[in-house]
Amino acid sequence: MENNIRVIETLVVHEQDARKRLWGIYRDAFERLNRRTPIYHGSYAPSQFDDILQDEDFTKFLVYAGNELVGVTLITNVLAKIPWVNAEYFEERYPERTRNGDVYFLPAVVIDPDHQDLRLIGAKLLQQSLTTLGEDVVLAVDYSETLRHSLPAFVRRGLGRTFKGEILDRLVYQIFYYKTPS
Repeated sequence: MENNIRVIETLVVHEQDARKRLWGIYRDAFERLNRRTPIYHGSYAPSQFDDILQDEDFTKFLVYAGNELVGVTLITNVLAKIPWVNAEYFEERYPERTRNGDVYFLPAVVIDPDHQDLRLIGAKLLQQSLTTLGEDVVLAVDYSETLRHSLPAFVRRGLGRTFKGEILDRLVYQIFYYKTPS
């Protein structure tokens, strides 16, 4: 199966059918997760996602199993294009790397949930997309507490090597009540 997995790097997804397929994968990849957490995962609306697929400031790594498009990783070093990211924070904390374009944000790694061998495909997709960035970059991601253990493990499997990481902040969703909600 691994020999049939290809990762293609591109700046623009020109074909409308491919963009529609990727939207479906993106939407479906987060559907089950969104039932488990109050933080909405998969933050882009269909038109926003389509715009990103055509925006050259986002590098796209398309993964194919045979001839079937089964996933995508999106990466950008134009942090101002991620509405929920405070780009100024990264400019202040990593000024030289920001000036050199070496601070990246990864807004999505999605794979068709119905496709077999998700781990193998995900690991290959992540490995190829992240290792092309180089050794001296900072890669920022965001995820909910629900994914706190699984995402770093996914990155570790994908990279197949040691890396350092630190939690920069946390967003807490909390409810208060007198009587237990039903």
